[in-house]
Amino acid sequence: MPSGNTATLRDPSTLKVKDRKKVFAAANDQEGILQALSIADGLIAVLVEAWSFDAPIPSIMLSTLDELSMADYDVLTEHAAQAQDVLFPNLGKTPETEADPKAVTENFSA
Repeated sequence: MPSGNTATLRDPSTLKVKDRKKVFAAANDQEGILQALSIADGLIAVLVEAWSFDAPIPSIMLSTLDELSMADYDVLTEHAAQAQDVLFPNLGKTPETEADPKAVTENFSA
């Protein structure tokens, strides 16, 4: 990370339904941009297994993320975005719907 600290992250393919529920719980009481940030925080919390920061990992104390530098936080959120695709797949997109221009997807507008 930019600060020189390190973080060990889970492989997103190992995430479980319980991890999805934890992310939803982290964002449940927020709205708008705060909800988006809470989802990112929740994703980071389920991904970080260990780190070299002098603070508990986010799954133990989520507020430790607030003490990171913006640059370090941004690196973690980039990794969290990859996990987001695993935890919240776009079920409307399949090879069939992508190949069919008439298929109804989230980009469809009437």
